[in-house]
Amino acid sequence: MKLAIVVNKRKAEEIKNRLIEMKLLDDSRKIKRYGDKVEIPVKEVPNINEEFEIIEQKDYLERKVFIPIEEIKKELQGKISKEDFEKLPRKWEKFGDVLVLKLNGIKEKEKVAKAYAKVLKCKAVLEDIGGIKGIERKPQFKLIYGKDTETIHIENGIKYKFDVAKIMFSSGNIDERIRMAKIAKRNEVVVDMFAGIGYFTLPIAVHCKAKVFACEINPTAYKYLQENIMLNNVANLVEARLGDCRVVAPRNVATRVIMGYLDSFPFLPYALDILKGRGIIHFHQKCKEEEFPHELFKKVKNLINEYGKDAELVHFKKIKSYAPRIIHGVLDIKVF
Repeated sequence: MKLAIVVNKRKAEEIKNRLIEMKLLDDSRKIKRYGDKVEIPVKEVPNINEEFEIIEQKDYLERKVFIPIEEIKKELQGKISKEDFEKLPRKWEKFGDVLVLKLNGIKEKEKVAKAYAKVLKCKAVLEDIGGIKGIERKPQFKLIYGKDTETIHIENGIKYKFDVAKIMFSSGNIDERIRMAKIAKRNEVVVDMFAGIGYFTLPIAVHCKAKVFACEINPTAYKYLQENIMLNNVANLVEARLGDCRVVAPRNVATRVIMGYLDSFPFLPYALDILKGRGIIHFHQKCKEEEFPHELFKKVKNLINEYGKDAELVHFKKIKSYAPRIIHGVLDIKVF
């Protein structure tokens, strides 16, 4: 059975991009447009907060599937050494129109980057030379092709403006950002202790319509956080605060606290002060695979108990692998 969803043409581009993010767009069939409606082929019925009609497609046009790496190889065939050709990366991260690649062992990097930019329609290519480092979470990237690395990345109907060369944006956290768009209620007060450019703040404000205090220590990330609040029309819901969250976060106000940092333990006592007596803490942490979730929660609960409160684990999720047998996970903890 070939399924499609029929949506209003005003929302079609946004919905198509969300289906791509969710890996539900069936790109073996062409998208059809008629009047003010757009028919988008899907692999299965998506769970999105949008109005659509589900239909079974019987009359459709097949589409040649675009395989980027094959087009990149065609572009570089005979133009670089055999050694470089065999090392061409099959994975990359694309943020808006800026690309991030690992070019380990490749000598003719500029030629390779230019080909990737052409095929993937990007204005700049950065080489990942060291991942993300430091409390300000700065990327260790080197510009290989192009000049301008500032972009607007659209995900789940939210616009994130940032400079890819200066600011971290983790593709592996997409499911958690989508989950945050459904997690809060309209009357909640949320404090995001590590807001960055608004990774979790914006989904909560845009989709949940909750009040968010967003704390960020990195001045560059804070600048983009302010721009993104305006870009997404949530200035009435988000209050951005520059500085260490242990100093600038409001106390005794929140029903929900987001701790989107890989070493959240030193900040947990401050999260308890931020909560208005009781509420939910989304506790992110890097830990050994075998410790997740129960051993990790035990350590968190013991610390919470030291401050005269109790805790219950209501949800847990492995977000992504960080290193061999090391994961990044999140615990949703009810504090009372």
